[in-house]
Amino acid sequence: MPSDAEFRELLMGAGLRAEQCELAERFRAEVLLENERQNLTRLLLPADFFWGHVVDVLELRQFRESLGLTGTKAVDLGTGAGVPGLLSAALFPDEQWILVDSEVRKAEYLQRTVDLLGLSSRVRVLHGRIERLPANELGPLVISRAVGTVEKIYSWLDECSTWNKLMLLKGPKWPVEWAEFCQSRWRKCLTQQHRHEYSVGEDIRRVIIQLDRVPRGTSKMTPH
Repeated sequence: MPSDAEFRELLMGAGLRAEQCELAERFRAEVLLENERQNLTRLLLPADFFWGHVVDVLELRQFRESLGLTGTKAVDLGTGAGVPGLLSAALFPDEQWILVDSEVRKAEYLQRTVDLLGLSSRVRVLHGRIERLPANELGPLVISRAVGTVEKIYSWLDECSTWNKLMLLKGPKWPVEWAEFCQSRWRKCLTQQHRHEYSVGEDIRRVIIQLDRVPRGTSKMTPH
């Protein structure tokens, strides 16, 4: 697929180097091709894809850098089209990811794209529900975007033993979602530690939340 000039201009405007732009373009080309076979995303136009997918990855990278977590192997729970994990691994060669998706066709697409982009030494694809995967397959940091509420996500992760940090990419309704979690049966299991707010376009606000798991048998701090 030929390079899209508008998409390249947006990538360069975000400060990405030429080799990063090329990988982002190749990733987008694979998403668009696969989108003809199965539903991966509605954000197909260059600007939509950039603001809806690439910006999330760039902001997540900035947030992880601020917390000293760029070297931590991350699990992308419900990765779908490969955002944030696959695209992030393509753009930043110091990152290692495990991509988890319960749909077999998406997992097959992810593996093909990992191989095509030459990322197999740093990115693994696991097909299945995360609560049924062997604990030794996973890592200490779980990251998730647009797969469910924090309550639902924690219910999947509760029996997984290896993780201790959870990052969620959320929209402006996050405070309501967190308040509901704090009334749930899991309310003593997570503490909200850090947040990173940013804008997508002119009037859309998003936030990345970093939550710590509370070890069993200890008291939870007051949520904030």
